Amino acid sequence: MSKRNLIWVVARMQILVNRYPTWGDTVQVDTWVAANGKNGMRRDWLVRDGNSGETLARASSKWVMMNTSTRKLSKMPDDVRVEIEPYFMDCAPIVEEDGRKLPKLDESTSDYVRNGLTPRWNDLDLNQHVNNVKYIGWILESSISMLENHELAGITLEYRKECRKDNVLQSLTAVSKDAKGWPECVHLLRLDSGAEVVRGSTMWRPKRINNFGSVGRIPTDGM
Repeated sequence: MSKRNLIWVVARMQILVNRYPTWGDTVQVDTWVAANGKNGMRRDWLVRDGNSGETLARASSKWVMMNTSTRKLSKMPDDVRVEIEPYFMDCAPIVEEDGRKLPKLDESTSDYVRNGLTPRWNDLDLNQHVNNVKYIGWILESSISMLENHELAGITLEYRKECRKDNVLQSLTAVSKDAKGWPECVHLLRLDSGAEVVRGSTMWRPKRINNFGSVGRIPTDGM
C-alpha cells in the first residue's frame, strides 16, 4: 500500500455504550476486521467486563482507501485485496447500522456554536490528519449542564473531509429529545470555508451514580 501511496481512512463510525467501567474494573477488548463492499473494510470492537463478561460497549467502523498524492478515494488494488482478505471475518456488524440520514446544520438551526477550533500537534496522526478522538471532543462542544447531568450512550460519525494542522473549524450542535425525554443531538464540524468535515449524532442518558456515592469520585484508599 505504501508503494502505491495508499492509506486507510475511516468513513463512518458508530459506538454504543451500555455501561461505563468504574474504578477497579478489568475490561477485555476484542476487535476484528471484515470486508465492506468491494473496496472497503469494516472494523468492529467489543468491550466486556473482564470478570463477568457483561458487554460494556460495541462499535463498528467503515474504512476506505485514499491516495495520499491525489487526496482522493481509491479502489482497492487486487494484490492488496489478496493480501488482506485472509484476515477478514465472515460476520455481520456488531452494531446494527443507524440508517437515519444525518441532517445538515447551520448557525440558524443550531443551539450551540463554537468557533475558532484549531488542531494541536498531538492531535495529529501519522498521516498528519486530526485523529478521531479529537473530532469527538470537538463534537461534544455542547451545553455544560447536559454534560454534567448526562452520559454519552451512543455516537454516530460520518467523515466527509480530512482536517489538517492548519485548519480552523466550527462546531455546531442542535438538541432535541427522544421518546424518554432524554437528549439527542445532531452535530456538524466544518472548516471556516464552510466545507463539512464531520456530521454526527449523539444519544444521552441521565448519569448513573457509581459505587462511591457520587459521579466521578475516586476512593482515596485506592490512590
